[in-house]
Amino acid sequence: MSVNRRRVVQLGTAATVGTLLPRMAFAAADQNEAFERAFADTLAQLRTSFAGLGFTEAQPLSVVSGRDDYNGGLRHDFDQSVLPSGAFVIQPLARVADVDEKSRADVLPLFHEVGCHPKDADGQTTTRLMMQLLTDGFGLDPARIAFVSVPQADGMRPVLDELGLPFKEKVLLRDEAEALAARDASGFFFPDPFGDQYIVTMGVYYRLTDTNDPAPSAYPPSANWTEIGEIVIAGDAAPLGISIGAERLTYAVSGQYPTWDQRLGMLFAQIAQDGTEPPGLSAFR
Repeated sequence: MSVNRRRVVQLGTAATVGTLLPRMAFAAADQNEAFERAFADTLAQLRTSFAGLGFTEAQPLSVVSGRDDYNGGLRHDFDQSVLPSGAFVIQPLARVADVDEKSRADVLPLFHEVGCHPKDADGQTTTRLMMQLLTDGFGLDPARIAFVSVPQADGMRPVLDELGLPFKEKVLLRDEAEALAARDASGFFFPDPFGDQYIVTMGVYYRLTDTNDPAPSAYPPSANWTEIGEIVIAGDAAPLGISIGAERLTYAVSGQYPTWDQRLGMLFAQIAQDGTEPPGLSAFR
């Protein structure tokens, strides 16, 4: 259990505070080091898995997008338009809106999205690829995997049933109109945040607790679930493919995660490396 400033006051004396805080600092440092080691293992395994499947690695773009009218000039997603077919990319990203959710364990100021575009793929191909990576490459428990999408995902019913992930048990379907209006990527993703063209997605969620829930019962899912990626299953606005949050995947595999503040310095260092400071960075200070 974390101990915030209010809890320290509740504990009582100045002597208690003086003995508690150093222990917290050491514990946090240990936790951060453990996460970064696990994260490095995740990246290494992703590279090994993709290489084994015949994919080449593309160079990431700057986390500074140069588009100050959206997300404060920070890159919010890997660029679908420049990632070649048959390639994958490990793209550093930051989202200004995440500042309001920084109390969540699975939200970080700097994170990495692994995007991939298989050649000549359809939705069933991308679904199989995602499951192969998560279960064979990382040993995730299929019983803990679930999906959030929209009615257009019905075409994935045969492949999910074949993989032992029964569609009727494992997929939470959102109302189509609601998902389109929300533009929050769970069901529909808009490659151009200001455009009208979208692709159809299945969000991939992993259950963190030892409950027996086969899938989330409502959207947004409870804190029992973390979204570790998305499968693009239909649409012409971008190539079909998959995306995986590398930090979320590390969290699912290892149970390790750093605090928001422990990753904040990495964001500032990444911006300094990439060039001009975007206006959105002020939200993180």
